[in-house]
Amino acid sequence: MQNSHTTSLAKKDFHKFLIRIGKIFSNISILSLVFCFCGVISFAATAFILIFGLIAIILSLGIIFLYVPNFFDILTSAAEVSSQISTFFLNYFFIFAAIAIITSIVSLILLVTDKQTKHVARIVISSIVIAIVLIIIIVVLTRGV
Repeated sequence: MQNSHTTSLAKKDFHKFLIRIGKIFSNISILSLVFCFCGVISFAATAFILIFGLIAIILSLGIIFLYVPNFFDILTSAAEVSSQISTFFLNYFFIFAAIAIITSIVSLILLVTDKQTKHVARIVISSIVIAIVLIIIIVVLTRGV
């Protein structure tokens, strides 16, 4: 009798552990989704930096070059750093996307099997992460056309 009681406690503890792992995988998938967005949005940030610099030159009627003699060098170095960040995120985009999809699927599997608690929010978020990552993959593969 003692042996079956210990086995059921071990099963309950293992099940709680799997649920916790499912929640962790859900968080990892959200973080990977953010990294996927960084790859797509970082080129817009580079364009924003260049547009901001040009607007600053136009609005100041070029007087900004008197106060900041190396303004154009600062502007181009900021754009260069931003483009390097963009390149990093786009080079590893498919790795981040794969991590997001795999961790979302594992999270879905582990959280759906819980019979005691309904994890509706996490299940919906994991499903949305999968859908968004698939859409972003399609956009990246078609080069945004």
